[in-house]
Amino acid sequence: MAKMLTEKLSLTCDRLLSHRQLACCYSYFSIPQHGKEVLPLILTGHHGDISALTFGKRSSPVILCSASADYVIVWDIELCQKRTQEGKVAAGTVIGTLLGEVVHLSFCFSDARVAACTGATACILSSKRPETIHTLTGHLGPVTSAEFCPWNNNILVTTSEDRTFRVWDLKTEAVFFQSFVLSASPLLTTYFLEEDRHLITGSTDGQVWCFSLSDDHKCHLVTKMDLEKMEKRHQMHRETVRCVLKLSAVETSKPVLKMALCSWFCIGSSDGLYVVDLATSELVTALYFKGRLLGTCLLPSFCLSLRNSGMPPIKHVFSPERFHWSFLF
Repeated sequence: MAKMLTEKLSLTCDRLLSHRQLACCYSYFSIPQHGKEVLPLILTGHHGDISALTFGKRSSPVILCSASADYVIVWDIELCQKRTQEGKVAAGTVIGTLLGEVVHLSFCFSDARVAACTGATACILSSKRPETIHTLTGHLGPVTSAEFCPWNNNILVTTSEDRTFRVWDLKTEAVFFQSFVLSASPLLTTYFLEEDRHLITGSTDGQVWCFSLSDDHKCHLVTKMDLEKMEKRHQMHRETVRCVLKLSAVETSKPVLKMALCSWFCIGSSDGLYVVDLATSELVTALYFKGRLLGTCLLPSFCLSLRNSGMPPIKHVFSPERFHWSFLF
């Protein structure tokens, strides 16, 4: 079991990335360099520090969106590569200006729109031109994530530090559904299970809720999970796999930072990757990493992308000071 995790690439970042949404897709990863530039190509255009990055959903063309307090910019990666090879400056398209600090970005599944979370607002931007299509307000705290529904592109779900999530109708900017206060801690992220028509949200204290999203756009609780309790039950039945180092410190919380579906449902937290069987709400295994990836910070610097194909799934892990690229067998 010790061979389950193999590091393929490691590079040192020039600053802490704990407060940044970092990006990866099947072909590329992207991190800020010197605060204002974007790797792996040197993409220059921001005047302020980059706070969020995300790749588009489509495989071609590969597009990247980056945000700082001054600009939100969309980059065509292949075109930028071509211009760089020709000795020209790679340029992107500014789609938003002076939105404030953007903490989260996401593309819709056609890549035509971008959701940008800034303060208590979720802005829906055109990915082609500087146009704000919608401005969604109503949360009582900062919006932490905004994700488009994969089976209905006119539905958006936002999570907030006010400990609720909202289901929005983008045709009318109305709220289809607003949850009750789910936790004593802020909600951080949302993930859709398209096959089951479920949405899953997680909080900074390791709580995970799975809701059904019916045709009338109402949400009904299916199951609730607690990472710490699942981990304890798992340890009672078998010795937990330690991939790098057994953590001697007492864990205080396990923020749900990122979720993905491969053969199993995977939850990224501050100390590693938790693989969960959703049918039983039990932990299958846990892959731990040395130290806490976020230190005392509760904003995402852990990003994963699992590929369901003939190749082994790829797991990208961003720690505060280093980027690790590993294959998970």
